[in-house]
Amino acid sequence: MKTYDAFPEPIGGYTVGRTQMDFEYMASDHSKRELTAFVYYPSDSNEGKTTSTYMFPEVYEMLNEQPLLTALKDAYSIDIQTQCYDDLALSGKEKHYPVLFYVCGGGGSPEWGTVICTDLASMGYVVVSVGHQNSTMYKCKDGRLFNVSKDFSDVIMAFSEDPEMVELAGKMEMRPDEETAIEMCQNVLTLPILAKLTEHSELQAEDIRYVADYLFKLDSGELNSIFKGRLWLNIGMGIVGHSYGGPTAAIVCRDDERFACGIGLDSGAFGLQGSDLKKPFLLLFSEPNYNMNAIIGANNSMETYYFSVDGAAHLDYCDIVFTNVNEELRGERDAMEMRNLVTDYTKNFFDHYILQKAASVESLAYVGVDLVKKTSNK
Repeated sequence: MKTYDAFPEPIGGYTVGRTQMDFEYMASDHSKRELTAFVYYPSDSNEGKTTSTYMFPEVYEMLNEQPLLTALKDAYSIDIQTQCYDDLALSGKEKHYPVLFYVCGGGGSPEWGTVICTDLASMGYVVVSVGHQNSTMYKCKDGRLFNVSKDFSDVIMAFSEDPEMVELAGKMEMRPDEETAIEMCQNVLTLPILAKLTEHSELQAEDIRYVADYLFKLDSGELNSIFKGRLWLNIGMGIVGHSYGGPTAAIVCRDDERFACGIGLDSGAFGLQGSDLKKPFLLLFSEPNYNMNAIIGANNSMETYYFSVDGAAHLDYCDIVFTNVNEELRGERDAMEMRNLVTDYTKNFFDHYILQKAASVESLAYVGVDLVKKTSNK
């Protein structure tokens, strides 16, 4: 298996800056939420700086305390060079830059989307990757460490071990027809164990909305930053989530009119029973995952794209395609090909629905990537 000592060079022409921000607010359930976010953005020069640290060693060590991802501790390396630089000046090439959010998988870290965030920033987007309290692990800018809570770990484990879920998983078909997939998805979403999972998804979505509020204050100049008057917010923002982050992306699209569209990468539909997103949505996934998200397109009154990716493992949709040191975690696709595939579909989708470009995900051609379904219930 090929190993990497550096992430690939960004696809776009901009140098990529990265800055970190901490947040604190009172959520709707009256809990205090303390978050962090890495913001990737276009710049014109690396200013002679060395590349940003990938993942803080203290965060990596927290894998020892996390039952969800303990197996990754010996199968994952953080000794890799990024292609972004801390606290650069924002590029002067454009007056405004469009905004995207990235949501990592449950139990993961906001740095796990560094490759796709860097790629998108190199092509002119400002990309915000949020660390969510209780459901992800991260180190705040002020040095405080946050690991996954026992409550979140317990509910994820309970879901994976739930007898009814195990039985349903055993019945999931590869490439099912639409009716079969929708029925299976509805059966999953009505499991009692889903209620607690949905609570965490809703809180993550609330986090995103809070950080979006903060960006509006940065752009207006209410809060001082390099982004004053530079964020292109009136055209709508986009959001992409991997795994457990996918439902968060969909919930944000459903509940926040400031978001124009969203993407789920090998994700499910927790909390989306009966939901019309009213926004274009793209699902890029490995079979038999269509059984876990078919309800999204069935209810959405806007375009929903389902692309099935052969030969991809669940973790291939994030940085672990480059950082893993255990081939059992990987699918059959070359790491660079998988990166190019995910970045291409993501960029084309956002370029079309946010920037109104002619770009189309249907025009992309990767061997073993098939458009299973495109729905629009308008």
